[in-house]
Amino acid sequence: MLRQSLSQTQIQTLRQELAPQQLQSLEILLATVPELEQKISKELIENPTLEMVDSGTQALAGNPVEAANENTAASEELAANAAEKDEALATLIQLDEAWHDYVPPSYTGNASFTEDDEERRRFMLNSLVDEPSLQDLLQAQLRENDQLDEMSSRICEEIIGSLDDRGYLRSPLEDIALACVATLEQVNDCLKLIQSFDPAGIAARDLRECLLLQLERRGQKGTLVYMVISKHLDALGRNQIPKVAQSLHISPREVYDVLEEIRTLNPFPGSLLAPNNATFVVPEVYVEKDEDNNWRVRTNRECTPRLRISSYYLNLLKDTETPAEVKTYIRQKIADSKVLLRALDQRQSTIERITHSLLKFQEDFFERGINALKPLILNQVAEDIGVHETTVSRAVSNKYIQSPHGIMPFKHFFSSGLESTSGEMVSSRSIKNMIEDLIKSENPAKPFSDDKLAKLLKERGNQVARRTVAKYREELGILPSHMRRSY
Repeated sequence: MLRQSLSQTQIQTLRQELAPQQLQSLEILLATVPELEQKISKELIENPTLEMVDSGTQALAGNPVEAANENTAASEELAANAAEKDEALATLIQLDEAWHDYVPPSYTGNASFTEDDEERRRFMLNSLVDEPSLQDLLQAQLRENDQLDEMSSRICEEIIGSLDDRGYLRSPLEDIALACVATLEQVNDCLKLIQSFDPAGIAARDLRECLLLQLERRGQKGTLVYMVISKHLDALGRNQIPKVAQSLHISPREVYDVLEEIRTLNPFPGSLLAPNNATFVVPEVYVEKDEDNNWRVRTNRECTPRLRISSYYLNLLKDTETPAEVKTYIRQKIADSKVLLRALDQRQSTIERITHSLLKFQEDFFERGINALKPLILNQVAEDIGVHETTVSRAVSNKYIQSPHGIMPFKHFFSSGLESTSGEMVSSRSIKNMIEDLIKSENPAKPFSDDKLAKLLKERGNQVARRTVAKYREELGILPSHMRRSY
């Protein structure tokens, strides 16, 4: 019989883990300008030793030059006194030189607010509004109907809650009936009520029903356009104009007139009520020419908060009456501030170096535009600036650059390439741009096929296979030739 026993052994393994400082550096490198502002705001709340110079969009009070000179002199005196009493503290105070870009006016410590300031603050808080959702606005219309019984109200609320952001009902009526313990007839009646709400077409189950509901609201039930949508919408979607015209015994011209009327309808009625979550793009850097007509890279410091270590807490460390536990706490927070400032500096330096590298590789683009864009991969830039490829990938993720040709994502400058007939490499983005130009110039009655587009590109000196043309066309969201044809 085997005996069971407990034993303890030691196993040595080698495992790589990221330190908290490394994780913070990665987060800051990945952050966009708006995300960086939020992260810095959080750090300012949690770390009292950090001070903000300005938010980038606010003017500094007083004379910035005089304030900077006074701050420099005060910091030098403070560093000299601290070095005599605390060697560790002296190392931290030397951050003044390392982080000179973040030096603000000296800390006052006795900020006061006037009645006007308080009034402005209350006005700003009262001006903040929470935009209602699609469901909120439909619920408001539902509450205006005071003739519904409890069961009908419950079913209507279930239907409203089952709508997506575009305003379509995605839950089967059987599931809603089961959830509300109601009959299918009751659910249908409630659905008709919701579909009578504004905007027209809300709570439809598919595109056909959505468009028909809008026509019924206009009083166009039974018209030609109503018949086309009801019976031939799929054929219209496949651009089978002659087939639809033949089925209805009308001319193709009349079918196109119907199409024009269909385009006045809204396929996504929920978008009229859904909140408009606009995405604001803030460029990280500007690439522009200076007075001598030379290219230069300028970072967007206007939108990035600038920080420094508070002289108030440095004075507390210098004060001999400050308790030891307080000094320990301040030293820890200053060390955290040092890590954050270093991460911010590394982020800015990395983005600047990447931009300078892009300017070197893609100077023709900045001079002439997208047709001069060259093939470029992340590894080329990484080798050029001496970092790992993943660092470049993280640094350019979701970030934008202001060029003479508009605001563009950093990723725009990286693309694969094709060899031209002359032996030069051409960017795939340039090929896509040529395809767009060719399709814009085509005869709508005889659109270019993918094979024809490949031949036209070859005449321009670009050897591109037909399947590659088809791939690029699909990536551009352009329909094939039989779908683009106009009869």
